[in-house]
Amino acid sequence: MSSSTPSDIQDKLTALVKRCDSVIFDFDGLLADSEPFHYRAYNEVFERYGHTLDPDEYWVEWTSKGKGIAGEIERHNLKLAVDPLDLRQEKFAVYSRFCLNGDIKLFPETVRLAQIFSSSHKIAIASGSWGHDIRAILKNADALSLFPVILGKESASREKPHPDIFLKAAEATESPAESCLVVEDALKGLSAAAKAGMPCIIIRNRLNQDIDFPEADLVLPSLAELVALLEKL
Repeated sequence: MSSSTPSDIQDKLTALVKRCDSVIFDFDGLLADSEPFHYRAYNEVFERYGHTLDPDEYWVEWTSKGKGIAGEIERHNLKLAVDPLDLRQEKFAVYSRFCLNGDIKLFPETVRLAQIFSSSHKIAIASGSWGHDIRAILKNADALSLFPVILGKESASREKPHPDIFLKAAEATESPAESCLVVEDALKGLSAAAKAGMPCIIIRNRLNQDIDFPEADLVLPSLAELVALLEKL
């Protein structure tokens, strides 16, 4: 989008918003500043077994590409005295502690973003995190009532980059897939949206600055920029 003018971007966003009935949001790294805590939780667990996660590698391989535990074990040829499924369960417990304790905050623009879209669209969260963790974060921010549909890890048998959770969100908002707009920050989310037949806006943040998103319908520099453009509609 580097060659696009501000007017081009505004027109593109306007067209995307007007063609859709529902807006489906990712959560981690988009609405909540939670990705550092996912890293902290995974790293805490891996360090119990003698391995430390590289944060820069984590943002790309885990957060954006979605390679997860299996990818980490393969890249580093790890021989761990624990089953990967048990690692995941240990991580879930650590991360839930962060959620319940109120350590994880929403980004400043999240509430306004939800208010703007909900005035004209049905909105949903479709995330790879557990629904109870998402609700805990929103509840601590007094924002739970803003999101009537929250779909977490338990809502789909296959995670992003598979389209399952976005298709479930379309069903939950009673909208055809082609009438849903996805707002994401990760390659795995962009791929899932494409497979679901949904247009996708990518929001850049401090963790995805060096990642290309050529298939996105629109790439914006920040959540604040999205809110500012929506205010003009």
